[in-house]
Amino acid sequence: MLLRRLHLLLLALMLFAAGAPASAKNYTFNGSAISGCPLSGSTYTCASLAMLDWNDSMTIVSGYTVNITSDATFGYSQSLAMSGSAILASTGNLDIGGIATNNLNISGGTLIANGTFSVGAQVQTLTANIKAGTANLGTGSTLNITGNVAVIGDVNIASNTTITGAISGATVTTNSPVTLTGNVTASNSFTLASGSTVKGNVTAPVVSLLAASSTVTGNITAKTSLQLGSSVGVTGDVATGTLTLDASNAIINGNATVDSAVLNWAGRVTKTIYCTGGTTAGQCDCVTNNSGYPVNTASGPHCQGKTVPLHHFQIGYDPTGSVCAPSTVTVTACADAACTSTYGGGATVTVGAAGQTGTPVAIGASGVAQANVNFAQAGTATLQASATASGGANTCRLNGAASAGANCQVNVAASAYTMRVGSVTMPANAGFPAESAQTLTVSAVRYDDASKACVPTFKNVTRNATFSCAYANPASGTLPVRLADSAGREIPLNATQSTTAACGTGQSLALGFDTGGQATVPLKYADAGQVKITLVDSGANSPGQASVSPTFAPAAFTVATNAIPAPYAAANATQVPYIAGLAFGATVKALNAANATTPNFGNESPQQTVRLSPTPCRPTQGVQLGGSPSATVTKGVVAISGLSYPETGTIDLTAALTGNSYLGTNQAPTGSTNTAASPGCTGAVGPFIPAYFTLGVDADWTRKATVSGGTQLLQYYSGETTPTAQKTVIKLKITAYNYVNGVTANYAGTDASPITLSAFDAVTGAALAGTFDRPARPTTDTACGTAQVCPTEFSGGFANWAGNYTFAAKPGAQPTAQTQVRVRATADDGATSANLPATASKEPVLMIRSGRVRLTNGFGGIGKLDLPVSIEYYTGQTWVRNTEDSTTAFSANAVSVGTNAAVGAVTATLSKPFANGTATLSLTPTAGARRGSVPYAVNLGPTTANTSCYYNKTAPNMSGSTGANLAFLRSPDAACAGNGAVDPSALATFGVYAPETKRIIHVREVFR
Repeated sequence: MLLRRLHLLLLALMLFAAGAPASAKNYTFNGSAISGCPLSGSTYTCASLAMLDWNDSMTIVSGYTVNITSDATFGYSQSLAMSGSAILASTGNLDIGGIATNNLNISGGTLIANGTFSVGAQVQTLTANIKAGTANLGTGSTLNITGNVAVIGDVNIASNTTITGAISGATVTTNSPVTLTGNVTASNSFTLASGSTVKGNVTAPVVSLLAASSTVTGNITAKTSLQLGSSVGVTGDVATGTLTLDASNAIINGNATVDSAVLNWAGRVTKTIYCTGGTTAGQCDCVTNNSGYPVNTASGPHCQGKTVPLHHFQIGYDPTGSVCAPSTVTVTACADAACTSTYGGGATVTVGAAGQTGTPVAIGASGVAQANVNFAQAGTATLQASATASGGANTCRLNGAASAGANCQVNVAASAYTMRVGSVTMPANAGFPAESAQTLTVSAVRYDDASKACVPTFKNVTRNATFSCAYANPASGTLPVRLADSAGREIPLNATQSTTAACGTGQSLALGFDTGGQATVPLKYADAGQVKITLVDSGANSPGQASVSPTFAPAAFTVATNAIPAPYAAANATQVPYIAGLAFGATVKALNAANATTPNFGNESPQQTVRLSPTPCRPTQGVQLGGSPSATVTKGVVAISGLSYPETGTIDLTAALTGNSYLGTNQAPTGSTNTAASPGCTGAVGPFIPAYFTLGVDADWTRKATVSGGTQLLQYYSGETTPTAQKTVIKLKITAYNYVNGVTANYAGTDASPITLSAFDAVTGAALAGTFDRPARPTTDTACGTAQVCPTEFSGGFANWAGNYTFAAKPGAQPTAQTQVRVRATADDGATSANLPATASKEPVLMIRSGRVRLTNGFGGIGKLDLPVSIEYYTGQTWVRNTEDSTTAFSANAVSVGTNAAVGAVTATLSKPFANGTATLSLTPTAGARRGSVPYAVNLGPTTANTSCYYNKTAPNMSGSTGANLAFLRSPDAACAGNGAVDPSALATFGVYAPETKRIIHVREVFR
């Protein structure tokens, strides 16, 4: 016996020595030799962190680099210290997040991971630059980083993280709240969570500032889109394609340069909104104003066209004039030396002959205006234009010349023919619709020295004159001006009198002058642009010649959208859908009053351009066009590509002349996809449908399953319901997005589409035959049918779904193995979550399991008997306890116990709640009980009677119970095959111990 005790004592001492904590070692990388990490220059190369024990520490001195050629993960009890220019690098993943707060001492240096860099699983503070393939910064614990973060891929910033330094990556995403001090640059997108702060400039194609109470102090550049959630504030200037201010109180304290903007309730831009496509003076053509603040009020939007500096003024003119009639000149505010583009900021210029009082002329957003110039005396007059901000020196161009270079001089005659088109009351800058019937008025006048006035040269006479036409702007063309003779016959002004030939040599017409010395001639011109009409009279006492240069604008635009790829079109779609935010094209035709194309439109100098704007039809709430459109003009047909409409629904497109003034005249064509036979909104363009859906899972669901790689999936049972009347477990949030990852708020109500949920095996990709189900659908939504999500359940692009998933039944009631189920949402209009872009979150994967409650037979004394109750799932080969389930529960009231005269009444209690898939059920007989057995069952159904094999359905011999409403945990029982899934049951025996049934005769101990 003594020897035996000594042996045991020695063994205990050996075990204690083996398990005693080892003394911690500190590896200092300062130029000294480190085993396993050869030094070359100032760089150590380590194959791994294998030299570090669980409580060892690493110190990297300034100037030294430690390069680990594998993944490197630090544990809680390990320590890391760096300073100055020290570098810790890994060719794989680098994880320092688990280091205890007091064990991390990084006051300088650089942390590099070719793979994923992770930090902040504990409360941590460090000063270092970070470079990585991807970065996970924090897990929700407090994390403070001082240094720049440069990442090739995604940057995930957890809540309670503070970063002081610049951040760059592909997709930068934050959780609520974070504090960022420094510039943020993302090549794909930047998302700022609610309650967060950024002090620095933000640059990313797509920027989303989520509600609520986030602030950005700095400028934002978002080429594609910028969205501010409710109560989000930006102090700085923004430049973006599509700007959206959500309701309510989203505010930009600065200027906004946008292609289009939607200001929802109480949304404000406190300074100026610059519309890149131009805007009518005093209006905000690029803004959908739902803010509640009218345009140009104190809180409402104020808009201007995006302007370039004024370079100089150019004067277009005819070289001859008369003292007795004003000459019409064209003044262009030029934005460059060649005057190929105009200045649209607006200007007032004084135009006239040198030495005379000029006429003030207002030049609007088009950059072009016309004015009448009077000459005080015969001779040579020099035209000039002056303004306070005149830019460079004026240039002059003769009407019809291809470029500037003229001397601005006009030969002014004392007597002359004068001509005008239209009535005398028309302003100098009047223009005319192409192919509209106009009147050319010819006057023969002379200056009378005696009366000091201009008097008629001819009265009540007929004279022959030769008329010709030429092209002033553009300098060439294909169609002639047509004049009508006294018989009403149209005479094209070219050599062959052809209506399809260009202007050319003159045609002779008889002019009948009345008592006032005037003759009128009907005139038409089928094309767009400014033409020059010249009269030459070679007869006796002729005043010579005269010319006039009227401008004809297209009468109307028509718009047709080009066919687009429809990769998301449903097979049963009645109309090929457009994808919200996906580029499409349009063709705009400039037409004359006879609905023929005006081939010279677009050849002018400066070139006249078209802008398209949408009119929302269904719903009537819409946004402006987005994208990066480009246009080419061929013979009056404008082909526009790169358009996009960021919302859903149907629209009409309206074409308008940029600047709303054709070559400075008061003429501007109208245009729409509408036709005269279809008044109102036709919805000819569309329907626009979402590009994809995202499916958000229930953030409050705590039961999870861990699969290979450590990934955790939300875990549900097949057919699982809750014990409440709603009977739903799985909760999904379905969000409709456009092609540029913005929420399509118009996808709501009757403008949405029914959505079906389908399931796929996330491992094999195979479609699953199981079904999603939910409570009753809205009875008022007649479009819903059997769909899982009804159109009227969408609001603002969001819909919530709550229900369950049930495996398809197998022959013989065979359970289905646990399955990783990928959930897909597909709308009748063709939109689907299967089209998620790489930048968006993927379709959610849920772990669905066939579940059951299992009871076992129990033996014990005549008293309380403790029995295990297990919740199990089917692996595909066997049933195992679901150790990851600590949420499913039922009360002892669901337990039904049979009767036995010897045992008497039995009371059931649950002595502990379910944890890791198990609980303890206690059965206690009444005092005086004798040996005997009673069946017991758990009523998982909705009624008071259980369905177990022990239950006598004709004469119940088990106690009543309160149904647990967990029928999905029923399973077949071999004892009553053919009954299908039944409630679990077993036999409890009092007065018999389990060891008595083993019949153990002898047990021997052997000691050596």
